[in-house]
Amino acid sequence: MLKKPSVSKAGPPTLELQLGRKWVVENQIGQKELVNDDLRGCKADSIGKVNNITLDKCSKMGLVFQDPACELVNCSSTEVQCQGVAPTILIEVNALVPASEADGDWTEHPLPVQYIHAYKDGQIVTTPMDHSGG
Repeated sequence: MLKKPSVSKAGPPTLELQLGRKWVVENQIGQKELVNDDLRGCKADSIGKVNNITLDKCSKMGLVFQDPACELVNCSSTEVQCQGVAPTILIEVNALVPASEADGDWTEHPLPVQYIHAYKDGQIVTTPMDHSGG
């Protein structure tokens, strides 16, 4: 049984099934064994055995899963371990650049996905992204 989580600055903790098919887990702090599909705003958690995963705005996460696709968006210090076959793992990468003025704001620039990395025959094989569809 899960202990009652502490409240995050982003809002109250959420652990609910939406539309009878998708679990949404948000703002869970210090939880160790959450089993769900969609995680946002979690910190210092270890999640196990999940399907169809999207991690959004999570930090200091440990994620273990088997066989689903996995997407990481706006995450930091996040470790992902697939114990099966993941057809897709999507990681969004952005570069933060300081302003030219000393007190200016940093700007965020997305880095385009230009390569596909596949694990084949015990090696990671990297090929350029083909946008032509051919």
